[in-house]
Amino acid sequence: MRVKKSPSIKDVARLAGISAGCVSKYLCKKPYVSKNTRKKIEQSILQLNYKPNLVARSLVSKKTNKIGLIVFDIKNPYQTEILSGIEEYIYQKNLNYRTLFVDMSIGEETGDKYIDSLLEDRVDGILSTSDKLSRVCLSYLQDINIPIIFIGRYPDHSDMDINFVTVDNYMGAYLLIRYLMDQGHRNIGYISGPLDTLVTQNRLKGYKAALSDSGIDIREENIIIEKEFNPESGKEGAKKLFLLKNKPSAIFCSNDFAAYGVIDFCYKKNLKIPEDVSIAGFDDIGFSSMDFVNLTTVRQPIKEMVAIATGELIKKIEGKDINITINKVLTPEIIIRESTAPGKKSIC
Repeated sequence: MRVKKSPSIKDVARLAGISAGCVSKYLCKKPYVSKNTRKKIEQSILQLNYKPNLVARSLVSKKTNKIGLIVFDIKNPYQTEILSGIEEYIYQKNLNYRTLFVDMSIGEETGDKYIDSLLEDRVDGILSTSDKLSRVCLSYLQDINIPIIFIGRYPDHSDMDINFVTVDNYMGAYLLIRYLMDQGHRNIGYISGPLDTLVTQNRLKGYKAALSDSGIDIREENIIIEKEFNPESGKEGAKKLFLLKNKPSAIFCSNDFAAYGVIDFCYKKNLKIPEDVSIAGFDDIGFSSMDFVNLTTVRQPIKEMVAIATGELIKKIEGKDINITINKVLTPEIIIRESTAPGKKSIC
C-alpha cells in the first residue's frame, strides 16, 4: 500500500502562488503579512488540509507553545478546576498553546524534579498550584528565562520576585468566622491542613483574628492540624473535635474537600447538618453547590485567578511585561448555603 504524503509548506506556497518563506511568516504569526496574502494562505491550507509541523516551527521560532502545569493533588477537585480553567481560557481565546501537567506527589519536600521534567519537554512557561519549589530551582528558571506564575499558593521566598495570583485567604477566613458568630456560634472548631504554606497560615490567622476581635477566647483544642487537605483529614479532625467535652456548634474547614469528610462523618454518626452542627469550608468548588452537600463556604474566584495567571504567563512568553512582577490578590466572597444555621450552645 502506498502511503499518501502529507502536504508541506512548499505545497501551500505553490498553490497560493507565493514563497514558502511567506507561508512560514504567516504560521509564526509575524505581523508583516498582508491581508490579501493571508487570505490566499488560509484558502490553500483549507484546500490541502495542511497540518503545520509543530516541531519544525519550534526550531524556527525557538518556541514550542507548551505551557507546563504542576498541580499539588489532582484528586482534589480544586486542582482539576484549575486545570480545566486553563484549557477553557486557551480555547476561548483561540490561543495556539497546549498544556502539559504533572501531579506532584503529596508529602514531597520540593517539586524541583517536576520542573526538570517539564523543561525536558521544552515548555515555554510554567503555572503551578504547588508552592514547594526551592530558591535554587526558581533562580535557575529566571536564569534561563522560563517564566513561572503560581496560582493560589506561592512560595514564601521574600528575597525573590515571585509571580502569583491568589485570593485574600486571611480575609476569607475572617469573614466566614464573623458570619458564624453573627449566627450565634461562639464555640467554633477549625480543621486545617499542614501549616507549611502561606495559604494555611493566613487562613488560621483569619480564624483567630475574627474570634479575638469579638472578644472570644481562642481555644487551642478547637484547632486541629491534619496532614493533608482531603476528606480523610476532615473525618479525623471531626472525630477529634467531637471527643471534646465542650463540643463545637460549628466547624470551619480550611478547604471544601476536607469539609466533605466532616459531612460524611456526621451522617455516619447520625448528627444532623445544620441542626446539630454547622459546617463551612473554603474554595467553593463545583460539588459544594450540589443539593447533597450545599456547603456554606468562602468562594475563591477560581476562573478569574486562572484567566489572569494564564494571560500574564502568555504575555511573558511572548516577550511582554517580562520585568513586571505579577502579585494579584483577589477578593473572596462568602457563599451562604444550607450547611450552616443559627448556633446552639453545644451539639447533642
